[in-house]
Amino acid sequence: MKVLAVLSALAVSASAFAPQSNAVRSTALNGVDDIAGKSIELGNQVWDPLNLADFGSEKTLKWFRASEVKHCRVAMLATCGWAHTCNGWGKIEYPEGPLGSNPWEAMEKTPAMGWVQIFVAAGIVEVLTETVLGTHYLNTEDGHVNPLMFKDVPDKMKDKELKNGRLAMIGIFSFFLGSLVPGSVPLYPSEWVL
Repeated sequence: MKVLAVLSALAVSASAFAPQSNAVRSTALNGVDDIAGKSIELGNQVWDPLNLADFGSEKTLKWFRASEVKHCRVAMLATCGWAHTCNGWGKIEYPEGPLGSNPWEAMEKTPAMGWVQIFVAAGIVEVLTETVLGTHYLNTEDGHVNPLMFKDVPDKMKDKELKNGRLAMIGIFSFFLGSLVPGSVPLYPSEWVL
């Protein structure tokens, strides 16, 4: 059974390394190749392994991009926060005592009002982004979220944000796994294992 599972996993993952055709795909946004996100690592193509660009309309593609950018930004903050907490820097003090350097225990010790504040703050940012801050992402060329209203953000900076955010999503997930399943993540600091 284990051999069958390993062979099926290898067969499925082999398609990730198979050469792709150079045919240009036509999508709702004059081709997904017109938006930021191309990278030399992917053969100067936009990373879209699930072909989500072909899924819907131009608005759908912009919504997907905005969602990716938002998740990238959250993952970057979460990754920095996890490393910050695990290293014991800046412990938050509550009347019941400090939260400590274990992120899971810190989440458990966070009072209910702390969670309410977190979700209200996130909700306010989301509502402001969707309503009044800057140009709405559905009204931009590529769906990039720009709540701080920077003027003319170059595609190169958007690419950097996407690449760093994608790496941060992998990073925070590896932190979760590394803390819950010791030895599952190579080079995960042993002092961070909870």
